[in-house]
Amino acid sequence: MYVLYVFLIVIPILAIVALMMTERGHDIKKTLQFIISGLDLGFNPGEIMFLWKIARTTKLEDPTALFWSLPVLDQCTAEIVQRARQTGTDNEESTQHLLSRIYAYRTRMELEHSKKKLGVESTRDILINQKVRILLRGTGLFTSRVVRNTSRALVLDFPANPSIPATSIPWLGKTISVYFWRHDDAGYVFETTVIPDPISEGKAVIHVSHTNSLLRSQKRKSIRAKCAINAQMYLVKPEETLESALEPEPGMKCRIEDLSEDGAMVLIGGKAVKNMKIKLQFMVHDVLIVMAGSIRAVEFNESLNQSRIHFECEELNPRMKNAVLTFVYNVLPEEEKQELDAIRLTEEDGLADAEHPDLSEADASRDNKIPTDPDEVYDVDSMQELPDLPDFASRKS
Repeated sequence: MYVLYVFLIVIPILAIVALMMTERGHDIKKTLQFIISGLDLGFNPGEIMFLWKIARTTKLEDPTALFWSLPVLDQCTAEIVQRARQTGTDNEESTQHLLSRIYAYRTRMELEHSKKKLGVESTRDILINQKVRILLRGTGLFTSRVVRNTSRALVLDFPANPSIPATSIPWLGKTISVYFWRHDDAGYVFETTVIPDPISEGKAVIHVSHTNSLLRSQKRKSIRAKCAINAQMYLVKPEETLESALEPEPGMKCRIEDLSEDGAMVLIGGKAVKNMKIKLQFMVHDVLIVMAGSIRAVEFNESLNQSRIHFECEELNPRMKNAVLTFVYNVLPEEEKQELDAIRLTEEDGLADAEHPDLSEADASRDNKIPTDPDEVYDVDSMQELPDLPDFASRKS
């Protein structure tokens, strides 16, 4: 009888072990790991199963990345949109419902990333070896790293881009946007200017001015994208019901300067009135968008006789909302923009930082004293250790 009990216990255990060694067992194990990871991170069962559906639909190699990675979520969303268009199901209710849930979840993730307290208020607080992304508008996006942080300037490695000859660019005097991910904090961006420095002339570095105007990469209730979209504006009388029905006749010409799923910044001629009900009609990704809402604020330029209005959308159907969010989040490859690329790459820097925190902390803590003595700022010996620019960098055309 004792042998029978042992047999009844051992056989199921061996069967489970054998199952786990099969491909089906591997899938079960991956599913359990996904569920456990989600529960550990505070996700509810409904959210976990929703994200698992996305991971399975897009055949994601590491499904758990959907819990914390905005770039991975964007990549999956782009694939879902592309497949829906290829199969002609992009307008079906089930597809639009799935996209609505994805974008709602993505917005929540974005806002949670921005809830942390501002951890750095000046470029003087940036640590040595901090990786940065430099956006030179109209030219491209470059990678660099903080070499020194002095009382006069931030010293950066010479910007690099595999497809752009950075040494042919006259950097001096250029206004640049610098993006970086602060360890255990969030992404930041600041505008600065490249300034001259006689001591490091000819070295493979650039000096940029300090600033106290650091912003989160994204810091709004809803995420906005800058744009220049021509639109039609329609005034709604106070006694009329605000509806998002299509207007067949042309309206007032206007230009949308930034856009989100719940509003826009709009430039119009003449003086606008606060709290007026209006409708906007425009095209995004071959989808006609009709936004109905109210003017919440007005900036009037008397000399130009133009108004910049802050428009809040009150009604937007799911398909139009998804089209706007697709534009805003830049999940379609052909709509990529340099600024959103900078934010995405900075996010990826943060993910890499999370995967190797010990290495990041060691790099960041090395040589982080910020000098205040002018003699210490211009340490000639340390500047001599920096690499020289190649000969062609100073060659005049």
